[in-house]
Amino acid sequence: MKYPTGFLCAAAVLVLVWADESLERDTAKQWAHPSGEKPSSGHSNIDARATDPARALVQAFTLEIGSERENRIRDLLSAWALRDAEAALGWVSAVEDPAARRSARSTVCLAVAEKDPRRAVTLALAHGTDQDDDCGLLECLTMQWCEKESEAALNWTREQPPGEWRDRLLARASFVLSKSDPAEAARLVSGLEPGTVQDEAAMAVLHQWALKDSSAALRWAEAFSEPTLRERALAEISNLRNLTTSLREVR
Repeated sequence: MKYPTGFLCAAAVLVLVWADESLERDTAKQWAHPSGEKPSSGHSNIDARATDPARALVQAFTLEIGSERENRIRDLLSAWALRDAEAALGWVSAVEDPAARRSARSTVCLAVAEKDPRRAVTLALAHGTDQDDDCGLLECLTMQWCEKESEAALNWTREQPPGEWRDRLLARASFVLSKSDPAEAARLVSGLEPGTVQDEAAMAVLHQWALKDSSAALRWAEAFSEPTLRERALAEISNLRNLTTSLREVR
């Protein structure tokens, strides 16, 4: 099944996107070595990665535009995040271009989240990420946090100001929860405000529930008050049942 839009962390969050070549040159100049020294190559590059990641990033900016350059920048930021996330985010906060800054901040926070998603959420909020962040960083981090500490993540999410942003965070959490406790995830979705966010959350939870217990999922779907959503949910369960039957016949 194709999961509802917004339920999987977008690949764009993980890749640094720089608007154009002139922006990249300006960014490189912005972070040039204080002495004015031209970025060097060879073994000094390797040393810089460990001892002076900011300088190593400037060197990465001088590479030809393409995936190699983007991967190098992402790898440098991720490695720096594991050693000193505060310093990495401090560097990122001075990047002038908003899109580049958001992308770089996402790279750092997602690297931290691999080991400590709770801290990643705290760092993201402390360094400028908020509900208007169109990269969906906090939604991704909330999902990762919920996978490791569901109760703590849910408590934090419920404490956020009511509104669409909190509902999006709860929708992420409900998807994670549906893999282990779909009934509880369904109750969580039922508390969201009616609308697109709730509908897509319901479909994601329904899919996971139907994989575990299609009869229970069917009873939940039949109780949906909105006709279009109910028909969509019933069709989803029917498709999953047909697929399961076909797979059994093949075996």
